[in-house]
Amino acid sequence: MSIERAKRQYQSFPGSQYILPSDIIERDRLALQHRVLKQALENQLIRPPVSLNAGDRILDSGTGSGTWLLDIIEMVSPDVILICIDIEPRLFPTTCPQVISRGKVDFSVCSITKLPADWSESFAFINQRLLIAALRTEEWKEAFEEMHRTLLPGGWVQLGEIGTLKCGPVTEKYQSLLRALFSFRGLDLDCVMHIPLLLKDTGFTNISVKKHSIPLGRWAGEMGIEARDNFIGAYVGMKDAILSAGGFGFVKTEVELDALHLALEKEWDETEGSIIEYVVFCAQKCTL
Repeated sequence: MSIERAKRQYQSFPGSQYILPSDIIERDRLALQHRVLKQALENQLIRPPVSLNAGDRILDSGTGSGTWLLDIIEMVSPDVILICIDIEPRLFPTTCPQVISRGKVDFSVCSITKLPADWSESFAFINQRLLIAALRTEEWKEAFEEMHRTLLPGGWVQLGEIGTLKCGPVTEKYQSLLRALFSFRGLDLDCVMHIPLLLKDTGFTNISVKKHSIPLGRWAGEMGIEARDNFIGAYVGMKDAILSAGGFGFVKTEVELDALHLALEKEWDETEGSIIEYVVFCAQKCTL
């Protein structure tokens, strides 16, 4: 999957270290990603036992192209208000018929680390997934503090992040490359290990952790192929961040990086049992 760097568009939110693009190619990948995650979760897009009533507000943090939002529109009352934020508006689905016809959906350019002051105790439920490539290590604490502040007493947060990737030597090499990139950008590749304690320290209770194994590669059939294409697509989207930093001693040129992506794809296809973990965290704000 070779995509030239010059064709990609990246966000420019001040101070952000986000390493994935915001363009048509990424929009298509996010749609594929949603299908993969939805299948892994057996279509259960809202895990906590949250009761959503007329007038309640849901926050979708890091909404991107709104793939999660467009599914839950069909699941919640039309009187539930949906607030969606992202640091890059280019992918917002504001022309989608589902959004236009429903009403009570608001899209804002905003960071989860600094929500509006007047949003305190506003939301019954906050959803956020896959900000592993966006939040710096210290920003996870800030994000959870803002979530806690803006949740109603008794409200719930649901987080989804990538965990362990298991396969073979090419995968291990690529994980080392990603670790170097994330460290360089101040990002936390091991965020799933730290999230439960951060939630507890912020004051959340009823914390649960559920791991889902997603098969990678042709050996696992259609689901494995779709998962493979999604994650390889995400790695290709990080190409500019890797090469602009000099390749961290793993690659020197775009050709070398493309070859590494092809080798990674081949290893997944040929290694039965190749998996990536998707971890879902749920936590509740104490009632008064």
